[in-house]
Parts: sequence; C-alpha cells; structure tokens
Amino acid sequence: MPGKTDLEKKYFDINAYAFIEKLRLQIHRKVIQILKMYDRLDLKDIVYTCVKELVINGTKAMVKRIVFAENNLDIDDPDDWEKGTAIFKNKLRESYIEEFAKKTKSLNFKVKIRYIYNVKGMRVEVINNTPIPRIDEKRMRGKLSKAMRYNSIGDYYMDNADDIEGVGMGLAFIVILLKNQGLDPQYLRIGTIGDQTIARVEFPFKEDYIPYRDIKYKEKLIKDTSH
Repeated sequence: MPGKTDLEKKYFDINAYAFIEKLRLQIHRKVIQILKMYDRLDLKDIVYTCVKELVINGTKAMVKRIVFAENNLDIDDPDDWEKGTAIFKNKLRESYIEEFAKKTKSLNFKVKIRYIYNVKGMRVEVINNTPIPRIDEKRMRGKLSKAMRYNSIGDYYMDNADDIEGVGMGLAFIVILLKNQGLDPQYLRIGTIGDQTIARVEFPFKEDYIPYRDIKYKEKLIKDTSH
C-alpha cells in the first residue's frame, strides 16, 4: 500500500520566455524524473513530445503577439490577421529565438509549465499569459476536430502539408499521438480563462485515474448542491 504522501499531489513549475535548448533539456529531465518515480518510463516519449509541443505552441503565441504589435496590426481583424501571420511565418524561418526571448521577458509575456502528479497519474499544464486570438482559436478547433479522424501522423501531415506551420498543427499532432498510445484524446484540453490560455494534457499511471475534467465536474456538483 502506498503511503499517504504518495497520494498527495506534487507540483513543479518552470517559467519560459522562448523555446531554447536549455528549456528543452529542463522539460526532458523533469519528465524523466517524474516517470522514474512511478516506474512509468514506458511513457517517456509521448509525455516529453506532448509537453514539448504545448510549450512550442505557447512560445509561438507570444512571438506572434509581438510581431503584430510591432507591425501595428490588429490580431482580431481578418485582413490584418492574414498580413501578420505571413510576417510571423517568415520570422519563424529566421534566427529569431534569442531576439524574441529578450522581448517577451521585457513585456512580461511568459509561459508557465506546471507538472501536477502523484501515484495515479500526471497532468501537465502550459499556461500562457495571453489569450488565444479569436481567428486562431477557430482555426485551432477545426484542426483538432479534423485530427480526431486520423490514426496516422504521416497521413495527417500529408493531407495538410500546405499548412505545416499553421495554428493548431502541434495540438493536432498531440491528439493523434494520444490515440496511437491508446489514450483518450480528450486528455488534451485548451482554452482561455480571462487573459490566460491554458493547455492541459494528462497521462494516467493507474486504471483508477480520474481525469481532471471529471474532478472539476464533481466539485461543481457538490458546490451547486450545497447552496
């Protein structure tokens, strides 16, 4: 029987301003450390890949905000969105990481990587302190819905090769990875709360793992019935 401390949630946070090699190594080390604690190193590849994709997605969102601001473009205007997105994609092909890391830090744009884990499972939240633009969110939801129809990452990328750097491609990749691992793709959730974008992915270690959405739903029911 595990001791009480084994069943208590443990937290570990990392703050990031750009996806640099040092951050990639930190993510990898923490994933290995946690999985080794619970003898679940069999999940190391999928956990690391999913967390990495969420962090890349979050740091790109910060860069995009800066690109739009520097070019006096409205990220929620369809015409400006097209122009700004084209500039943003070109920036991704340049050596922009160090330049934008300084800018995101000075503007207090950051991504927080939060690991929540215990003997039953692991939840990773990537919290971006900027909301998803409306146009990007619509496109992202479309890609996630489309990804649910695929079981092969190769097939998905072949069918969407013209939009390989588009909004939501990394998230669609995670959906297919989860499906291939036999995990519920609903373990990936993303949304905006206030001025924050929160992406969450979960990995059960035990069969009796309770998904976070079910915990929150039960908490809401208890709260509603207590009034």
